[in-house]
This record gives sequence, C-alpha cells and structure tokens, in this order.
Amino acid sequence: MSVPVYVAVGEHFIERLSTVFFPRDFIELLEHLEKKLGYAYPMLHAFFMGEEVAAAPLLDEAMELLLLLKHRAEILPPVFFFAVLPRDFDDVASIIGGGASSMLIPTPDGVCELHGGFKKAIMVRGHEVKNLKAGDELLVGGIRVKVFTRSPYEAVIGPLKTLIVAALIASRAGLKLRALGLPEAAGTAVVAGGGAATS
Repeated sequence: MSVPVYVAVGEHFIERLSTVFFPRDFIELLEHLEKKLGYAYPMLHAFFMGEEVAAAPLLDEAMELLLLLKHRAEILPPVFFFAVLPRDFDDVASIIGGGASSMLIPTPDGVCELHGGFKKAIMVRGHEVKNLKAGDELLVGGIRVKVFTRSPYEAVIGPLKTLIVAALIASRAGLKLRALGLPEAAGTAVVAGGGAATS
C-alpha cells in the first residue's frame, strides 16, 4: 500500500506534501531540467531522495523552481496522470482522489501497472507494455481509468507551496527538513474495488 509524502521540520511540524505526485516524479523532473535546460536543484534532489537538508537553500531552490515552471511551462513536456472514473452517478468515491501519476490495479489475471509522471504514460500487464496518450480510456479489471495531462507547474504547485511554507518555518526555527513516506511502495497508488486509494 502506498503512503502520502510528508515534509517534516525537525520533530515539531509535519505536513502532507503529496498523495498523487511521487518522489520519483520530482526526481525525473529535476533531472530533465538539469540535463536539457541546465537548471540544477541539488537541495531539492537530495530532499526527494530522502536526505535531511538545510532550510535556507531548499527554500531558495523551491521558489526558483516554482517561478521557472510558471514562466517556462511551454517548453516542458506534460505530466501524465490517471483518474479512476465512477461506474455510475452514485460512485463518487472514485473521483475524490483526483488521480495519481502511477497506479497498481489488481485483476484476476494479475496486477496491471499504470506508470505516468513526466513525459510519458505506459501500461504494463505481465510482459505486455503499451504506450498511452492523453484522453485514452482503459478498462482494467472492471475499473475504468482515463489518462490526462497537466503542465509541470500545475502538477507541482501544491506540493511546492507546502514545501516553501515548511522551509520558512524551519528557517525561522533553525531546523532542517526531511521527507517522510519514501519507501519503494510510495511511488504508486493502489486501486481496489472501483475507487482510487491515492494515499
């Protein structure tokens, strides 16, 4: 079962950072920005790798990244997400989560893996790998899933704003920050019973 990604300031302040965009998605974005555009964010990279980092440089990088994504969105590839569609009008539980960048869907024939995030989306069923595009609708084990995209700015604005607030608190208190919820399983939402468990 996947878990949310949290940011911790010392032991005194813990806030949820993201349930639908995972550490590996941030790492992929940061590595693309460095390789293709020459923008390096070593503190953010270390943070999303699970290292404890100093508040002031992390705050600077988070604010710089937010502004870069806001003003250079047109030159960046989209971010792919998956949304579980309701089976009927009363099935509101399926749409509460708002989607996730990756999902695992158990089926009678085995687990179907949906991998999105930065630049591409694929479906893996056993040895079969299928490329997906925005707008595709999938029927997996009786669950309907739609592929959609957001800009990198739209994908990370919420988590980055939360991280900026946490960095401000840490800076004022003289504390460091670290990310919680980074085991291997934290990179995927698990879907069961027709509802998205993007926890």
